[in-house]
Amino acid sequence: MTEAAQSRLGTGLIGDASWVTWLRIQLARVPNAARSRAAERERESIHEQPAGLLSGDEPGFHAAAMRVATSAPRQFGRLDEVLLRGRFVLRGDDISTLDELVREAVRIAAEGFAASGPRSSDVAALEARLRYADDFLKRREGEIARRKYARGLLGGVILTAVALAVIGGVGAAVITLWRGGPMPPDQADALRDVLVAVGAGAAGACVSVLLRMHKMGNLPIEVADGGAARYRIVLGWFFAAAVVFLLKSGLLSVVFVIPEGRVESWFFWGSVGFLAGFNERWATNLISRRPEDVGSDAAPDAGTTGSRGK
Repeated sequence: MTEAAQSRLGTGLIGDASWVTWLRIQLARVPNAARSRAAERERESIHEQPAGLLSGDEPGFHAAAMRVATSAPRQFGRLDEVLLRGRFVLRGDDISTLDELVREAVRIAAEGFAASGPRSSDVAALEARLRYADDFLKRREGEIARRKYARGLLGGVILTAVALAVIGGVGAAVITLWRGGPMPPDQADALRDVLVAVGAGAAGACVSVLLRMHKMGNLPIEVADGGAARYRIVLGWFFAAAVVFLLKSGLLSVVFVIPEGRVESWFFWGSVGFLAGFNERWATNLISRRPEDVGSDAAPDAGTTGSRGK
């Protein structure tokens, strides 16, 4: 009876094999899966030498390409550009799909040109297939660029979390060691305000980038570098921190009224940091104000009257 109980416990919930055997099988699959993913990434990183439509080895297609290049040189040149751009930008099945779209357009156009010469209807049909291939390339390039930029934004968010933790820990440690005792509440609030504003500045930068990406119909792959996304977030940090320092120092006290309550102050610095990260033009104008500009904004009539009195 004991052996039967052990048998029931040992047999899995996974077929006839025990759960220990199943676990060993799953653990053995991990290195194989990692090697497979590494091999796939290596295959994707290998780029074939770019080749145009006239450099193919297929004799029949080469003759068709020559006929189209002679009869409709402008459309053929655009097809060649689309194909070369796609081989630079796309990967995997997307390259095969674009290659087939371009080659099919060349074959059909060549058959029409061979039968009755370059008629306007054949050229118009080739133009329509060219637009379709170009639209496919731009749509897929935009999707790839957005995913790449989104990964850069995610890296920037993780970097922001790490930076806030480091700034908070180092700042608290420095203030505690400098005072030789616990941090006073006013200095703790000041450190909290800086951290809130910097974090909100990163959030504002992310929202700004996402809105711009949404407004751009065709996003080129060159502008979607992950480093550019992280740079934009870091720029939001510094804009938010600069606005905090200027407001805390009293240089921009005429522009904003800082609330006294702790809860209200938390929301205030979060809002200011978000605006600084979201709209760099607003933050730049705010930071680059001269003292006389702030005074003139506060009381323009007085300045005008004084100048007249002189």
